[in-house]
Amino acid sequence: MFQYAAAVHPTSSNIGCAQRRSAACAALVLAALGGTSLAAEKFDLIIGVDPTLYPGAARMVAPSPGPGFPGTFQDGDRLAGTPSVGGTVAYVGTGTPLYAPNAFGSTSFLFRRGSVPAGPSGNIPLMGIEFLGGPLLDLDGDAGNGSRSLTPVSGQTPVEIPGSSSFIELAISASSGVVALVDFDASGTNEGGPNIGPNIATTLTTIAGTQPDGQRTAAINPSVDTRSGTLTPFPGAGGMLAGVYRIENLGFELWEDSIDPNSQTASTLGTLQVMGAFRGWLIERDGGGAFPLLAGQGLGSTLWPLVDSSKIGGVFNTANGLFGGTATIAAGVTRDQFHVPGNGGTALTDFGGDLGAYLDAVIAPRVPADSRRFVYLESAGFGINNSNDPVFIDSIAYDAVIIAAARPRCPGQVRCDANCDGVVNNFDIDPFVLGLVDPAGYAALHPDCERECSIDANGDGEANNFDIDAFVACLLG
Repeated sequence: MFQYAAAVHPTSSNIGCAQRRSAACAALVLAALGGTSLAAEKFDLIIGVDPTLYPGAARMVAPSPGPGFPGTFQDGDRLAGTPSVGGTVAYVGTGTPLYAPNAFGSTSFLFRRGSVPAGPSGNIPLMGIEFLGGPLLDLDGDAGNGSRSLTPVSGQTPVEIPGSSSFIELAISASSGVVALVDFDASGTNEGGPNIGPNIATTLTTIAGTQPDGQRTAAINPSVDTRSGTLTPFPGAGGMLAGVYRIENLGFELWEDSIDPNSQTASTLGTLQVMGAFRGWLIERDGGGAFPLLAGQGLGSTLWPLVDSSKIGGVFNTANGLFGGTATIAAGVTRDQFHVPGNGGTALTDFGGDLGAYLDAVIAPRVPADSRRFVYLESAGFGINNSNDPVFIDSIAYDAVIIAAARPRCPGQVRCDANCDGVVNNFDIDPFVLGLVDPAGYAALHPDCERECSIDANGDGEANNFDIDAFVACLLG
């Protein structure tokens, strides 16, 4: 949990009027309180869109300057569910993977541009896509033993963790204009590779610094992996749009690892390091439970075909000190430079090229009814490959799209019920005041209450002064 504390000085008039039945009392009790609390919130990656299919129609990408042969990329505008959907993703490799590629119908992806050496004839461009979503995995083979392994355990078959979902965890403060990346934990599937075993086609993606037992540590590349960005209300084309926030400059680093016990770095996390800065949108339901209509509101399009060449030549720390401890980011290989036009997907043309219309038509209908908001995040980034793979190197062109819906908050808890007795009345006034001025004292007196829900009267995910008017309205309603 992140705390943004402000000094508070409650007066004696704030105490002891739970028995009073007047609006004047409620207003007196709630005046001049301070303090802001921001809780981390998990957003489950949305799935169920075009299962087993690529996210974009096929396009041909030629190596530049060459020589070589064109490669087929089915990445398109990086969005699932558009009319420009690609064909079936065929598994390439030996054996049978744990899941078919894109088995769950992902809307979240990691993209990485590569180049296959083709001898003196040149190179062949290749796009690798990680389809993110579905249940989390425990690689020790026992979901009920009280521990979880994120690295393969010899002789054990990975198992799904019951009731789990791939997620991104964010801490969001609309009042402070801040969004923080707290955690990331997702399963992934891909199409494998020629003559490669099936376990390479299933992956785990975690936030940088994650240990094999799931413990998290600090960022290893803090200049990029800031885990903090800005959150700005977006008024839309007419200036009246509500519940929409622009997210910018949310720095991140994610680690991607396969479940293959025979991989070169099987016992160490961080085989692939994906870095960049997310931009995107936070969309919230209104008081009636509806998402705002976003088409024509000026959300614009996606990043693509942008390729960020600013990190070329940059030196960054490798995960767990692999391969000498640092890596230098390249523009590609000699015969195939990734920052030339054509690498970064294609511009969104479906839905009139309007991202807002896409979110209206494809994403909002798939957000669970009891989820109050969702996020769309995208990044044109760069990455490091610690596997000695000659195809996907340390380079620019490691991109990401993350689309996720907030988990239901405090199921069964009544809004404004500060003492958690199931009803909203004047007996909630003193607990509400206490919850604002003394969170620890509130937790001690009301251990069965989830403060960020019982005190969050206006439903913005925070317990702070902005809840006062909404709480008074509850009492008078």
